Amino acid sequence: MYLNHKEKFLAENNLSEADLEKSSLEWELIAEIGAEHHRRVHDLTTVAEYFAKTIQRCESVHSVRWRVKSPEHLMEKLIRKTILGSEFYSEKYEGITPENYHEIVTDLVGVRAIHLFKDQFTEIDGFLCNSWEKFEKTTVYKRVGDFDDDFDSLEGDTNIKDHDAGYRSIHYVFKTKPARYEVLVEVQVRTIFEEGWSEIDHTVRYPNFSDNELVGYFLKVFNRLAGSADEMGSFVKSLVSELDKASEEMKSLQEEREQSNMQIEALFKELSDLSGQNKLYNEKIEALRKEVNKLKNESSHTRQSFGGIKRKTLTATHSGLKMSELNPTAMAELIKIAGTTIKSQNDKRNK
Repeated sequence: MYLNHKEKFLAENNLSEADLEKSSLEWELIAEIGAEHHRRVHDLTTVAEYFAKTIQRCESVHSVRWRVKSPEHLMEKLIRKTILGSEFYSEKYEGITPENYHEIVTDLVGVRAIHLFKDQFTEIDGFLCNSWEKFEKTTVYKRVGDFDDDFDSLEGDTNIKDHDAGYRSIHYVFKTKPARYEVLVEVQVRTIFEEGWSEIDHTVRYPNFSDNELVGYFLKVFNRLAGSADEMGSFVKSLVSELDKASEEMKSLQEEREQSNMQIEALFKELSDLSGQNKLYNEKIEALRKEVNKLKNESSHTRQSFGGIKRKTLTATHSGLKMSELNPTAMAELIKIAGTTIKSQNDKRNK
């Protein structure tokens, strides 16, 4: 299939005859591996679809992408990986054959699990490791300045690396055996912003393996913007969570206040039935009314403060919802005073 189309293959994959000569693999072997892989593409596609559908069931996964490496890209990779002294060289590709290539090349099937918020990788990690057996250590690519302990929650052994281009992604290689051959599947987990940046970076660099300094500079700027977008997404998520929590607290406090107000009103009614008989009791009733009105005004002020919080910052949320402003102790004291007054009046009547 490929044996007699060497020149066409080299031209389409930006390779030269010199590159092929530098490779430790003969063209005939490379073409034979390509032909064997071509025969397996259909089965690998089934595996990729199965992985994608399974991963999509994880609640923290926003979307899933997958691909099966084409025979041409596999052959091109074999050449680059076997040029001794090149930046792509890998010793494990020495001795590769049509019979064992699927045990050496770990990304014949590639799946990407994309999530919205940075902290969701923990749940995705647990889902993946509970679904399949890992073939090798989890590889974490991080940006310089990220802390290694950010990834302590990952299951099993990990290999953490700083990526020169600021690339953030978690890579797994799982093994499965749906039929006769064991299949290795690479799963990459990253945020949607990192996915966008990496796709553009790959599109710009990969075709010609561009090392243009100006292009590299602007890709780094773009990478920082993607990283900032990730941080902002996480901040907004935390902000919404805090506002929801504050709203629930406010609702609970308002219900408690309404219940207390009902109790006080009931006491007022009972006191009013007893009023007019003693000047001291009238003064106590009036004092109670003033305290209740004061509490009601404070409640109204608190609700207004909370409304303003939603338009301000998280710091304002905390300062605008101090429990001391609601003064539940004073309310309890009022109820106690009123109860004592009613009891005293009843005792007097009974005498």
